[in-house]
Amino acid sequence: MSVPSRLDRIRGSFLGLAIGDALGAPLEGLSPQQIRAHYQVVTDYVDGAKAWKKKPFRWRLPGLYTDDTQQALALADVLVATGKVDLDILAEVYVGLATPDLGYAGAHRGIGRSFRTVLADLKRGVSPLETGQPSAGIGAAMRIAPAGLYFADDPDALFDAVMAASLMTHRDVRSISGAMAVALAIGRLLKLTESRLDPSFVLWLAADVAKAEDRIAAEFAGSVNSLEPHRRSLSAAIAHVDAVLELPQDRALNALIEQANRHGPESDVRRATQGFPPSCIPTCLYLLLTTDSIEEALVDVVNLGGDTDSVGAILGSLAGALHGANTIPDRWLVGLHNREAIDLRAQAIHRKSARGLAIPDLIPREFELSALEVANRESLLSHPPSGGDLGANRRL
Repeated sequence: MSVPSRLDRIRGSFLGLAIGDALGAPLEGLSPQQIRAHYQVVTDYVDGAKAWKKKPFRWRLPGLYTDDTQQALALADVLVATGKVDLDILAEVYVGLATPDLGYAGAHRGIGRSFRTVLADLKRGVSPLETGQPSAGIGAAMRIAPAGLYFADDPDALFDAVMAASLMTHRDVRSISGAMAVALAIGRLLKLTESRLDPSFVLWLAADVAKAEDRIAAEFAGSVNSLEPHRRSLSAAIAHVDAVLELPQDRALNALIEQANRHGPESDVRRATQGFPPSCIPTCLYLLLTTDSIEEALVDVVNLGGDTDSVGAILGSLAGALHGANTIPDRWLVGLHNREAIDLRAQAIHRKSARGLAIPDLIPREFELSALEVANRESLLSHPPSGGDLGANRRL
């Protein structure tokens, strides 16, 4: 197997993030049993009408990503334009995507309660340095891949970028360290000189994250919550992956759940894909190390249910960086809305410049995509199709 080029890995990571997000979006909140009952095994973008007949507002346009990718696109644009995470500009983009309101926070698709609070604060003029929320969610990790791609060769700049992008929305050390873990992993993956991943990768990454956790505690003690007793939660949970690599998948995932529950979740972790960094990030790393392709990795993770769009985005960004864009199945590329714009941003990150690239403006394009999803959802609500399949799905 040929070794992917650096550009191929960057393209794979960004496209993988969006594809994993889009594959998981219609399944978010379902259990593995519900997924099997409705779809047997999900291997492509599915119509969520089958699963959400009683909650059609949960329906997602097949092949369209959610806020996970939208925030990554915004971060990429800011990095390419300014060479750093300029919080004022990033805040303008987030607010721009929320205005005018289409009934669900503007063009933002699928945002949670925590990010809604951040948006409300930003709209009121609160400084982005003061809008971070205390919950230990994975929102900081799901969007952070562009920082890992952009600063793979500059550890200090990577640390600064992750801190800025994370603190804007999250204050809990487990959330911030989760974002560090994803960015640091991508940085390591870009530097691989072979196409396979050695199991020692996870221990090296745990050591990287532990150093970052110590630096967070030393430099941001006044800004970050839960440093005690959770200062080393992420590095400990990641290191534990090494102990389960030889186990069957069901036993390994149960062991990762048990480990995650030792790190203070607000509610008990019951699924390996739950939106809690000490759970979902080790799960993504386990699947990265125990599968042979981006296709196998993403099919495995979205069929586990839970927070499928976010774990799909995280694992897609990692597996794409490992295997490269040339290994992504054609059906996923063809079915992905806005694929060309995502790919152009990956090329801009590689060049560290958008010069000569006709990248569509983010905000108008995202409003167009959200309007398309709304129109299809309203059609579904007005005229439920027989068999639960939605016909209209114009590709953008």
